[in-house]
Amino acid sequence: MSDHFCDRCGEYLPEGTMKYTVHLQIISDFDGVILFDGDGIDEAARQIFSSPEGIDEKELEEEVYQELCFTLCGTCKKRFAKDPFSRGSRLFRTSKNFERLFH
Repeated sequence: MSDHFCDRCGEYLPEGTMKYTVHLQIISDFDGVILFDGDGIDEAARQIFSSPEGIDEKELEEEVYQELCFTLCGTCKKRFAKDPFSRGSRLFRTSKNFERLFH
């Protein structure tokens, strides 16, 4: 095991220090509907359906799925858990219905 730094505040976290890992999965929530503008398929869909030579495979993959991992110190873990989107005093919605996460 090696030393780490908090990805939020930069605090040095030597070996043996309490630290936390935040693992984010960003998954496209495509509902099967492609919206059309006045001229036909909207611009985002047009880019996807355009010639394969113009598609950056990595960028297209990141539109569908991304995984990110961060190491946090105890203080930043508490702040993140309380307000993950840095909205200040505005509350955020959480769902205990984990079945909704993947459909």
